[in-house]
Amino acid sequence: MKLFTGLKLGAAALVLMTATGAAAADVKLRLAGQHPVDHNATKVLKETIAEIEGAGVGVEIKLFPAGQLGNGEVVFDDVAAGVIDIGHTFIYSHKDPVLEINSLPYLVSNYEEMEKVYSAGSAFYGIYDEHIAAQGMKLLGVFAEGFIGVGSTKAPADAGGTGDKDLNIRVWSADVGRLTAQAIGFKTTTMNWGDVVPAIQQGVIEGVIGGTAESNYTVFGDSVKYFTPYNAFVENTAFYINQNTWDGLSADQQQVIADAFAKASAKSFALSKSVDAEYIGRLGEKNIEVVGISDAERAALAAHVRETVWPVLEDKLGKALLDSIKADLN
Repeated sequence: MKLFTGLKLGAAALVLMTATGAAAADVKLRLAGQHPVDHNATKVLKETIAEIEGAGVGVEIKLFPAGQLGNGEVVFDDVAAGVIDIGHTFIYSHKDPVLEINSLPYLVSNYEEMEKVYSAGSAFYGIYDEHIAAQGMKLLGVFAEGFIGVGSTKAPADAGGTGDKDLNIRVWSADVGRLTAQAIGFKTTTMNWGDVVPAIQQGVIEGVIGGTAESNYTVFGDSVKYFTPYNAFVENTAFYINQNTWDGLSADQQQVIADAFAKASAKSFALSKSVDAEYIGRLGEKNIEVVGISDAERAALAAHVRETVWPVLEDKLGKALLDSIKADLN
């Protein structure tokens, strides 16, 4: 009887230890996003989180969308410091100028090239991964949202040419954005993404480069009246995780997370094409007029930017690095 009782107690203790161990292995992560709640990127992010949590590997992720935990630069720094576990934001170059490669102007000209360049295995992805790792984070994938244009309160002068556009527009804190906008003919003001709408409403700026047709519809809305599809850049964000957080996960947890974010990245390329087309057609719902630019005009602008901006970036980033990225398209 004593032996039976002892066995029962031992079994109970083993069950308790197992349960306690399982609970201790559960991981709760915080993920900071920059997109509005109803944005397609946030919808994909929610699907990705559901896939990870449903895999049964003990990972729970709390999402903070719409810049609730700060703008892209703040989130990048906080993920590097381990204050936030995972970020899904645009990657700024305030810590490393090489990270400007995510915004090389007119690097790709169609959706097939977009997928090739921004996917794992390309020279671009390898360089990007290496330099994000140097900041203490692991790159989980690149999310391409579509091609970028200019949203503005009035139509640009000489819209399809390189002359003065008679517009002062917002650019982000990287030389590549400023140099490209100025090469096309815009005056520029550097400011944070979160300050754009009030700055337009207050007349501080007259427009912004750095948003797709979808962003102009969902984020800027009534603040702009015109959208010009220059397609100078690919709007892209990145999924990235603090390296120490990553190292603390089990192999199963790492595999599930890596696979889910790789799937989200792959999904983005086809989505970007359909979303670009959808929102170009829907901008009229917001009384935003699409300024027409012909393929020939866009090609001439691309050639002009490559001739004037790329040499400056080559001096800054290195010829060998840029040549390796260009080779992705061969």
